[in-house]
Amino acid sequence: MSYQVIARKYRPQTFADLTGQEHISRTLGHALDNQRLHHAYLFSGVRGTGKTTSARILAKGLNCHQGVTSRPCLHCPSCLEIATGNSLDVLEIDAASNTGVDNVRDVIINNIALAPARDRYKVFVIDEVHMLSNSAFNALLKTLEEPPAHVVFIMATTELHKVPDTILSRCQQFEFRQIPAEKIFQRLRSIANNEQVSINDAALREIARAGAGSLRDAQSAFDQVIAFSGAQITEEDVTTSLGLVSVRTLGKFAEAIAAQDVASLLNLIEEITARGYDLRNFARELMAYWRHLLVIQAGITDSQVLGVADVEVARLRELAGQFSEEDLVRGFHFLAETEKQIKDSPHPRFQLEIGLVKLAQSARLHSLTELLQRLETLETNLLNTGSGKATPARPASRAETPARNNKEFTPPATTAPRSLSITPAPLAPASKPVSAASAPAFSGEPPDFPDFNSFDDLPPDDLSELDFASAKTSRSRKPAPAAKPVVAAAPAGQMVAGNEVSALLAELNRISRSPLLPLAFEEAQVSYANGKLVFVFANEDFNAKKIRESAAVFRELGEKLFGQPLSIEVRISGEITQIVDEAAQARAEQFAQAKQNPAVRLLLDKFKGEILSVRPAPAAATGGNQT
Repeated sequence: MSYQVIARKYRPQTFADLTGQEHISRTLGHALDNQRLHHAYLFSGVRGTGKTTSARILAKGLNCHQGVTSRPCLHCPSCLEIATGNSLDVLEIDAASNTGVDNVRDVIINNIALAPARDRYKVFVIDEVHMLSNSAFNALLKTLEEPPAHVVFIMATTELHKVPDTILSRCQQFEFRQIPAEKIFQRLRSIANNEQVSINDAALREIARAGAGSLRDAQSAFDQVIAFSGAQITEEDVTTSLGLVSVRTLGKFAEAIAAQDVASLLNLIEEITARGYDLRNFARELMAYWRHLLVIQAGITDSQVLGVADVEVARLRELAGQFSEEDLVRGFHFLAETEKQIKDSPHPRFQLEIGLVKLAQSARLHSLTELLQRLETLETNLLNTGSGKATPARPASRAETPARNNKEFTPPATTAPRSLSITPAPLAPASKPVSAASAPAFSGEPPDFPDFNSFDDLPPDDLSELDFASAKTSRSRKPAPAAKPVVAAAPAGQMVAGNEVSALLAELNRISRSPLLPLAFEEAQVSYANGKLVFVFANEDFNAKKIRESAAVFRELGEKLFGQPLSIEVRISGEITQIVDEAAQARAEQFAQAKQNPAVRLLLDKFKGEILSVRPAPAAATGGNQT
């Protein structure tokens, strides 16, 4: 007798022999025993999970000479003929080869009215039914819905989504699941004992893993390994003959990635390349292993969910503890991208090396949650610095520029001994009073450029002797902005007259958690008299609304600073716009006057600079002269 492959030799003959499909065995067995039979069944699922085998077992149960039973005798002519595929009443049709409507009409429709030749039922087994054409499906619809009492249809498909809904609605549907690796291992162990093949559990588990949920694929792989090694099989024989990367090797890769050991990673890639492994398949296997680590990290240790053997769970748990969930999710995306790049690259090894090195280095990245926590901690520390609290940062208003360092600038050693000062003459004050909160930005502001003494006593020829390189260096090193001075709150009843508005603004900056209220305060012209604050805004805008909504805040501030609650009044006037326009005009005039200074022009031309701010010269320092 010729050799029979393991997948056919050990094909299940009864529902009890069916591996990994207990839910289907139980349902069909009860239907046969209780005579609750349907006229059409549809089996779907991945390859090698027992669809066609279950169809034959069901046909045996229907036509066994012992009667309709879930446990056919396997010895009567019907059982034997169905097992070998020679039964006249059980017709197996390959839909991939008979896709047209004519095939369906000739094989099924024209013969359906004929009674069975010998058996109880005429059974039509249509394999890969999704391959039928639309016309063939339409021709089959009426027959499938109301067949003769002696006809049973059993259809099988690996692509259920391609079967029309009109066919699905006429069938009982059974979904065949992928078979767990542990059950495949147990089945292979039974086969190995029967075949008297010596193989250790680790090697047999590698074969079960190669089946990827398909018992038939695993049996075919076992046949291949036996042909390679004979009756004595080692784990090395399995990985070599099947081109697999062992679980131990995948674990080494995970260890190297966790340790960010780039040298070990490159050596491992050299090893699998030397063994001739397909690098794209390796990337896929590493992705599957990474998925196992993520499932373990999520707290799931069921070997059936993981798709691995029970003995591997402990090792996976140990490795998963070296990563966070964010690391594993990020790593999976790296591997998926690497697999795509390997597919399209003329140098797949280079892509794999770079991809795994990036994956190892990605462990240094911090998650967004961790960064947010650090920012919150930093903010808390800043708020708790000093006297219990710190002044919250707030953006500068349009009428205010950030405070600058008031220390005098000291030129570096390389600066020329004679330093210079640019001090334009003060302008006449604005015709209308401007409060401290709404004062122009140039008021009292030190210069951004170095504070030179004077150009007046130098002849024009001596200007070339200046060390412009040092001046440029000093110009580029702007002093860091200093914190805005906070006016300490005076005890109730001791507030100095005229300082009420400044004190209120300082206290408001200190206690406010949001910059919106201080900003609205600064946008108005504010006056204080007899326990009443008057805010004058140019327009009815958000700032005016914010002040109105904060009446309770100002009432409490008045009790704290002045010993009496404050009332507020908000007015809308065009005066503010006029004052701001006049301030802007005065600022422009100061800039224009500064540009008339020959030293300023020389600096601007030499360094391609621009004037950022202008400070009026004190009258005492210049003796009334303007420079």
